[in-house]
Amino acid sequence: MTDEELVEAARKYEKVILNFFVQCGVSPFDAEDMAQQVYLRLWKYSSRYRPSASLLTFLHLVARQVMLDARRGAIRRSQREESWAMERPEAVGARRFCVGDDVAWALAKLPEAQGEVVRLGVIEERPYAEIAERLGIPVGTVKSRMSNALKELRRIFEDDERP
Repeated sequence: MTDEELVEAARKYEKVILNFFVQCGVSPFDAEDMAQQVYLRLWKYSSRYRPSASLLTFLHLVARQVMLDARRGAIRRSQREESWAMERPEAVGARRFCVGDDVAWALAKLPEAQGEVVRLGVIEERPYAEIAERLGIPVGTVKSRMSNALKELRRIFEDDERP
């Protein structure tokens, strides 16, 4: 079975996969995004599917992994926000919170390579391995650029004299 045939065969289970996410407490809008992730992963990992297994079972395994990844991402985001607040508690009351324009302004001040890594890793929440593959660089380089970029962003916001 070709990759295209596999994805086409999986299309008939689209509503089942959507219902799986909704039953797990995901909003209908997020469920559609997560179902799309299931089909993207099916395409990417089609070589792992064995026709002797039920396609629906395989899709449920992929959907479960998408759900777990989304929950881990939410936990990481929450922990990151808490750690940022704990890092400089005196700044919470004294400084305004960042909004989209502030972030765009600060990212524009970074070198292009660092800005791209931050955009992919922090804003789009992509894993380092995916960023490395997408940019054609080693994972270690992604980590280094991210570390340097975050240090620079802290410096940019600390030195910010905008009203």
